Amino acid sequence: MAKDPAPKHLTITIDFDLQTEGSTVQYQRARAAYEAAVEAAIREAQKVLPPDSIKGITSEIDWSYRWTRERDVQFRRPDLVDDEIEDLTDEDFVFEDED
Repeated sequence: MAKDPAPKHLTITIDFDLQTEGSTVQYQRARAAYEAAVEAAIREAQKVLPPDSIKGITSEIDWSYRWTRERDVQFRRPDLVDDEIEDLTDEDFVFEDED
């Protein structure tokens, strides 16, 4: 007897960096960009997923501020790292305050 398949979820995160020196982005324009991105994601997902496979879609906008200009740390799965990237050891790093 076959069991019901476990539910699968596809989460898509789109992060718009709206900071431009000397300008501001009002909520209405950000909301319009969000709605356009959601509509495009739904349309494209429906093209590639099997018919009737989407049981429901939810979306959420998070209007937040980040006060740092530093780039976020990016992580990769080790099995997907390019062969050209060499493995680093502790000897490859110089730590401050060492004698």
